[in-house]
This record gives sequence, C-alpha cells and structure tokens, in this order.
Amino acid sequence: MAPKPGPARLAFVFGKESRILQPVSPVLVAFSAILLTTVVLLAVDSFLDAKALAFIYLLPVTVMAMHYGSTVGVLTSFGSALAAAYFCFPPKFSFFISDPLNVAELGFFLLLAVIASKTVAVLTKDERVTRRPKWPLIGWWRRRRKSA
Repeated sequence: MAPKPGPARLAFVFGKESRILQPVSPVLVAFSAILLTTVVLLAVDSFLDAKALAFIYLLPVTVMAMHYGSTVGVLTSFGSALAAAYFCFPPKFSFFISDPLNVAELGFFLLLAVIASKTVAVLTKDERVTRRPKWPLIGWWRRRRKSA
C-alpha cells in the first residue's frame, strides 16, 4: 500500500512553495490577463469598434508590472501587442495588418506599453531596482574601513 501524500508533499506540488511552478507562474498570470482582456474586447466588439479599444491592453501591462516587476511587464507588453494585432486590427484573426496607419498605431502602442511597464515597475519600487545599492563602491569602502 502506497503512503498517502502529506500536506508538505502537496504544498511542494501545488502550494506557494512549489519550485516547479514558481518561475513560470508570473508568465502564466500575464498571459491569463491578456486572455481575459481579449475575451472582454471580443464581447464588446459587437457594440463598439474594438480597434479603438486596443489600448485597453495597457491595463494588464500595468497590473503585471506592479505585481511582478518590469521584466514581466515588458513581456506582457509584447503579448498584448500581438493580441491587439490579431484580434483588433483589420483583417481580424490575422497578424497581417493592411493599413499602414494601423501598423504605426500598433508600434506606438507597443512603445507606450513598454514605457508604462518600466515606469510602473520603478514607481512601485521594483525589487531589482531597490535591492541594488545606489553607490556600491561607497558601501564597500565603509565596510573595508570598519574591518580595519
């Protein structure tokens, strides 16, 4: 008879301590947010023009940058730009964009999304930014003087 998995074993597989899902979970959450935004835009598309609402994709970019940092925010920016190109701009359900004005709009959207994700990550004190010392040599010099 096989032993039943205890709470520690289940926490390893499914919980926050999971070493398997920990590096992948921000990416999964980011693509889930893009998918949710896409579903909402496709539902609203019958009432309004979805091309004009493509900037709604900035919302998941901002949320992901606030919670997971600028790297996931930039990744979400590129995923959102691909989703906007595929679902919002004519011809729909194709990555080919027929109008050069729409190509420029998508380029500006991507630029704005990357800038927004970097800015939001810095404003919410991204861990990688705050962990790095401002003047690393001064800290090294002070530690050296204290030990001597």
